[in-house]
Amino acid sequence: MPPTVEVLVVSYASAAEIEHLLASLVAHLPDAPVAIREHAGDPAACAVLAQIASAHTAPVRIEHDPTNPGFGAGCNALAAGSTAEFLAFFNPDTELLAWPWSPADPPPRGAVIGPVMADAAHQHYGRRFRVRDEIALSWLRRRPRRPTGRGYVSGAAMLIERTEFARIGGFDPGYFMFYEDIDLCVRANAAGVATLVAPGWSMRHARHSSTATSDRRFADALRWSYESAVRFHGAQGSPVWAYRAYVVADAAGRAVVHALSGRGGRARGYLRLARIALGGSAS
Repeated sequence: MPPTVEVLVVSYASAAEIEHLLASLVAHLPDAPVAIREHAGDPAACAVLAQIASAHTAPVRIEHDPTNPGFGAGCNALAAGSTAEFLAFFNPDTELLAWPWSPADPPPRGAVIGPVMADAAHQHYGRRFRVRDEIALSWLRRRPRRPTGRGYVSGAAMLIERTEFARIGGFDPGYFMFYEDIDLCVRANAAGVATLVAPGWSMRHARHSSTATSDRRFADALRWSYESAVRFHGAQGSPVWAYRAYVVADAAGRAVVHALSGRGGRARGYLRLARIALGGSAS
């Protein structure tokens, strides 16, 4: 039997984006089953998903967890219910543009695999992710090198064997959102699982669609990213104090730019982040 691939998607009221994702699967991966885990509290979100899924070309299973335990925890739950040989984790706001594998030419085993993003600015991969790498990416716009065995790829679109995913423990649910993909790749490399980018696999990623719905949601995303970064860099032995200092300077500068541009809500979000990094309250 040829290896099977199941597409796993964690949603937060993302039905419109998922509709576009499913349409792209029809064009390039029409027989792959899909599993969606809805984390929005409103049960109506699942009803909308069910309506969209009813027209898809392959089976779609839908789960609902209104407690919203986070992206990594949701992915782990979907993976636990899968019997496919390969797990393809896709963000709701992605679209599949090209899929290079077939039953006769399956994906590589023993690897965490990422795609090439259609928009180079949305490409998220590298060989190391230290504090200095974050600063080089943010301030110097220095693009990381593509991993060729060691490194990380983005959780926005990631392929891995189900047995290998289970062997390395899946995503760390301690990361509510952000950095769980880099952490997974670091642990995968330590367990002998390579990290690769497949040139023939192409995706489009809208990015930030789940956090741009309101200024409050945007500010929450900044906090989640910061908390995850502190956790990750601390676990890797990087100087967390240097990361905090970078965040204070970066957030303050962005707050000024947004304020001058008339985006007061975003400016307040960055000022809140700067206070958190200085040790102030997150409220």
